[in-house]
Amino acid sequence: MTHQETDTIIALSSGQGRSGIAVVRISGPKSDKILKHLTHFKLPVPRKAATRWLHDADGVRFDEALILRFLAPNSFTGEDCAEIHCHGSPAIVEAILIEATRLKQVRLAERGEFSRRAFENGKLDLLQAEGIADLIDADSIAQMKQAARFVGGDASERIETWRKIILEASAFLAASIDFSDEGDVGEDAHAPVVGLIDELLSEFKAALTDAKSASRIRDGLRIAILGKPNAGKSTLINALAKRDAAIVSDIPGTTRDVLETHIVLNGVPVTVADTAGLRLTEDPIEAEGVKRARRWAEDADIRIFLTRADDNIGDRPTELGPNDIWVISQADRAEGELFPNDVDLSLAVATGQGMDSLESILLQKVVGLTSSEEAPTIVRLRHIESLNTSLDALCRSKALLLENGDVDLSAFELSIARSALDQILGHVDVEDILGEVFSGFCVGK
Repeated sequence: MTHQETDTIIALSSGQGRSGIAVVRISGPKSDKILKHLTHFKLPVPRKAATRWLHDADGVRFDEALILRFLAPNSFTGEDCAEIHCHGSPAIVEAILIEATRLKQVRLAERGEFSRRAFENGKLDLLQAEGIADLIDADSIAQMKQAARFVGGDASERIETWRKIILEASAFLAASIDFSDEGDVGEDAHAPVVGLIDELLSEFKAALTDAKSASRIRDGLRIAILGKPNAGKSTLINALAKRDAAIVSDIPGTTRDVLETHIVLNGVPVTVADTAGLRLTEDPIEAEGVKRARRWAEDADIRIFLTRADDNIGDRPTELGPNDIWVISQADRAEGELFPNDVDLSLAVATGQGMDSLESILLQKVVGLTSSEEAPTIVRLRHIESLNTSLDALCRSKALLLENGDVDLSAFELSIARSALDQILGHVDVEDILGEVFSGFCVGK
């Protein structure tokens, strides 16, 4: 039984709190009945806005609102829908919800229920639904643009193209099975299938590579600031955050836990962590802070390692990778400016020396870590796992053809590959993940 045959849901679709305008969304077979119950007046034609006074149970007017109707299937959810644009007082919104839910089979919507109905009624696939959630949660321009491409169906169209290629390969194999006893199938009959599989393998590998950049945009980058005690880590994080995010002190071991602050670089959200000074210590609390610092740094995308200019500089720290930065801090304390050649830059936060260079280097690294040649097709862990499943099945299908000439098993592996793509789109075997996907939405979406 579909939702259209059961209940009608209602919820505040705009943000909580006071505002100039609030939007209340309704979906289900009693959408029109709710509007009549609230307005005591004839309804406007579908998709044409009209102003109406809203009334409580005693017939007393409590707000003048703009109302809109959308008839199934031409609505967001695919059901009869309505919107009430009222003044953004919490009291007005509460009055609308109370009056609407007086009707039988009308209830408050659950988290993500409007989008879930849209998915179940074929108005969205699962990739697009997840894109809506990411669009709502976007904190940066880059996140917004990436999520909008998923909502617009760009990624879905590419996956549908991959499905069609697999179906084409399956058709070739089916033909070779059907006519194998008629002598019409040559020795190179499997060449088109192998060619199609090779094309997909190349595209899948590129998509998995791009997924790393896309995931960094969606989830944000992590930058760890490391170094010995009093290397200037807290001073640097305050400079990057442009506020006093961390306590600055000359006392070694002041920072004992990982302190995170958030900035935006090139439209990408970045979490910067000030960490405990790296040293051997008998203080159990400070030792735990050092352990947490190393653990946080292991998962960071970029590590900034600070060495004081008046310290024994030595060689470049061995734990630094290609995306990491070795910085000589407090450079204004040094006698002269001769530092090792593999130092990335010298810095004196107090005077501003090197800050522009550091921010430029960070910007370049963020661009490098988040850029890709094509718009991403997959971004979440479940997408990556399903695409890897499909890729592995294609590899097995190709091997079965080339090594054994086993058409039946090769065709079976193609069906596994196609099914894995269907899971990304939400076409098959996704009931167990729907709750997880839509529970992450806000109420009213």
